[in-house]
Amino acid sequence: MTEHVDRTEVSQLVADYQRARVSRRGFIKGAAALGMSASVAAGLLATAGPRLVAAQDTPVQGGQFIEGYDRDFSPMDTVRSTWADPGYNCLYEYTMLRDPKGAIVPALAESWTISADNLTWTLKIKDGLKFHSGAPCTNKEVVDNFNAFRNTGADVPEGQKPDPGQNFVFWPSVTDVQPGDGNTVVVSLSKPFAAFPETLATEYSMIENLEARKAAGDQYGSATADGTGPFTLGEFSPGNQVVMNKWADYAGSNVPYLQNKGPAYVDSVKFVPILAVENRANELEAGDVHAVKNPAPQDLDRLTGNSDLVVQEWANPANLFIALNHTKTNLGFDQLDVRQAISHAIDRQAISDAVYFGHAIATPGPIASNWKWYEPGVEQFNQFDPDKAKALLAGQGWTPGSDGIVEKNGQRLSFTLLNWSAQTYGAQVNEAITDMLKDVGVEMKLQTLDTAQLFSSDGIFNTDTPADAFSYEWLWSSPMDVLVIFAVTPSAEFNGADPDLKAAFDAWQGAATDDELKAAASKAQLLWAERLTMILIVTGNVIWANSKKVHGWMPTQTMLYPLYNDVWIEQ
Repeated sequence: MTEHVDRTEVSQLVADYQRARVSRRGFIKGAAALGMSASVAAGLLATAGPRLVAAQDTPVQGGQFIEGYDRDFSPMDTVRSTWADPGYNCLYEYTMLRDPKGAIVPALAESWTISADNLTWTLKIKDGLKFHSGAPCTNKEVVDNFNAFRNTGADVPEGQKPDPGQNFVFWPSVTDVQPGDGNTVVVSLSKPFAAFPETLATEYSMIENLEARKAAGDQYGSATADGTGPFTLGEFSPGNQVVMNKWADYAGSNVPYLQNKGPAYVDSVKFVPILAVENRANELEAGDVHAVKNPAPQDLDRLTGNSDLVVQEWANPANLFIALNHTKTNLGFDQLDVRQAISHAIDRQAISDAVYFGHAIATPGPIASNWKWYEPGVEQFNQFDPDKAKALLAGQGWTPGSDGIVEKNGQRLSFTLLNWSAQTYGAQVNEAITDMLKDVGVEMKLQTLDTAQLFSSDGIFNTDTPADAFSYEWLWSSPMDVLVIFAVTPSAEFNGADPDLKAAFDAWQGAATDDELKAAASKAQLLWAERLTMILIVTGNVIWANSKKVHGWMPTQTMLYPLYNDVWIEQ
């Protein structure tokens, strides 16, 4: 896994050079820091292709940037939505976010201070902000958003209760949020919360006009949206396109690594969902889109060899897992040996090689190895070992039946896994796992559900007939935050209600320093990998490809999607 981290960093360094974010000298120094010799670095430079600014280095105003997206769109509501799409970075702004190296930098919040006891954060909000509608965006509006994020009811009409949601899990130690002097937001805590910036630098903490949200009701995020970002919502047509139009009155950005501090260069951004993975490379090569996310891995050699294109790749902040229902005692899912047996039966590397053509990482733990607080100790767990899987099952009294499926007390170890249809590779991964489990005497049957079905009361939240198991691929730029969510989804009992894991999450959400955050993250990863709260399978790489005529489009490893302020198209 260390090897992959190195390749990931090299890929980022090459991309930085191509985009003129580092000089030739900076490239050589960066390569040396990664352990490469000068001759190897020179060879990389020779194959990196021309720098994107070579043909034209003066930004061009106007035109439409078209991006091919690897999934369909859900309403773009930062308080509550099914998932976050790249259009969020056009419509809305973060209060703070991660730069390409992972450092937290200003956005709507110009600066912030933390009290000596670590129990009060004071954020200075940029003056002169307004929403697309013309309504002011001051510290009061940011306060209201923060309270909505932690599910206090600030986002719903008076007299109504807030909908149940997951965002409140991210804000457990926040006891009060109030406007302060000088356009500041004062956040009071019950315990230290060094992870607060990690939470703020996510799409579910971006600032929107809650009054406009209330007025629009269920139509917010689709028919209308009101943020402070550089683009306004022009068209929302799931399955077809989403169009964002340049906002001429944009107040500008505080983000240090953006070059363009004013209104956007392009007139509009159009996102096109390309759900058939085999079509993504073709649309890029044909010029139907300027950039695309996640072309088929088998097309990468061709795209990389195209001198008109730039291809970037690294491990996604994601993981595809199988969740076994720990309350299914008849299936032994409450027994660690049974869960470990199922895990040892899975050849994760074979899945990476066969399904992803090698463009994925076998993940024995819950977080990919390029995260800054990755715990390599997880690699002692969950390695492919079918003999050990059989021995663990036998030790728990599961013996082969006449058809080869093990059984105990008349119960066959046979279960149904709910497969989410929106996962590009989910079905292929789960079909491969089905065959692997059969080899150790476990029968897994697949039932594919769409998004609405999976998350309905008939899916994983069915209390009358709880699911045996389900498969899901999460994608989130703050991995520990998302683990907190999935430890209690669909219920803590479903996932074992592990008190030690809960204590590790409490330590994460109560850490006062980065060292304490790292220690809590390490503990949580080790516990998850050993006790298999959910069985982690593979992290697919995210692949970004674009025409060299596109400038300023800079995906990074630290955020889900790029910002669009700097994007311009060479004529």
